[in-house]
Amino acid sequence: MGRLSSLADPMKATPTDKAPGGRSSAVAPPAPVDADLLDAIIDVSRTLTAWDRFVAPVSMEQALEGLVNDLEHVERLGTGYLDRNDPVDGIRPFWSVADAMAKWGAERRTRNETEWVDDVTSEDIRAVPEWGDPLLNRADAEKLIPARTLRRWVQKDLVAPVGTIYVAGVRTVLYRRSDLLRCQDEMKKHVGRPRSNRPSEGERQ
Repeated sequence: MGRLSSLADPMKATPTDKAPGGRSSAVAPPAPVDADLLDAIIDVSRTLTAWDRFVAPVSMEQALEGLVNDLEHVERLGTGYLDRNDPVDGIRPFWSVADAMAKWGAERRTRNETEWVDDVTSEDIRAVPEWGDPLLNRADAEKLIPARTLRRWVQKDLVAPVGTIYVAGVRTVLYRRSDLLRCQDEMKKHVGRPRSNRPSEGERQ
């Protein structure tokens, strides 16, 4: 209902009751709100109000478990909430919640919105981390480890990303903080260690 009401806001509404070709078929000025939208608001609000009154004083959510065990109630719930009603001669005889959801959605649809991409590498995440061992994106990881060092570790397979996420369509690599610290500790052990005294290939010749 919030979605339908926002669409019917006169400050944002545009004339939509027009015949094909962009010219109104009526002499009177077009209505500022689509007639389908007004019909949907009336039908859906009546459905919600009727069921709210029927289950009072509890909420619909609390009463649902008992309602679905009664065939008559299930049929009536289906009529108001789930049934799809096809238009007859361009006019829909009744708007269910499902009809309104299919036409306008529960939320505003943003034009050119980036399509959600599932994390295809989520199965690569290994052991369940201990509490306090967060995942770090590249920017946070580079606050802990210099960027050049991190790239070198990744190239040498000393550290591997544990997954990826997509934020606003941008792929972001994730690292486990404990993996970075572990590799950092191992690298510190090698600092200052003398090189091997083994002769080079030229010296052996």
